[in-house]
Amino acid sequence: MTESADIERVVAALKKVPEKRLLIIDLANRIPMKDGQLDYDAVTAIQPEVNMAVAEAKMYGTQTLMAVDSLKRLIARGKDDV
Repeated sequence: MTESADIERVVAALKKVPEKRLLIIDLANRIPMKDGQLDYDAVTAIQPEVNMAVAEAKMYGTQTLMAVDSLKRLIARGKDDV
């Protein structure tokens, strides 16, 4: 298989990945600003949601790094390794 065919397969696979809306983004948009910063009283009021959003973002970030590592290993393989 050629390099361009490999790239097309990776792109096709990435297009199938469903959109992910992270809760932390929604929360950041929902929390009011006070003097140019997040209103910490508002953050404290929804602390359990914030904790869950942070955990979700960390998990998603970890999974993204794992996917990137897998792609790097594919790139590192030479033609003789196939």
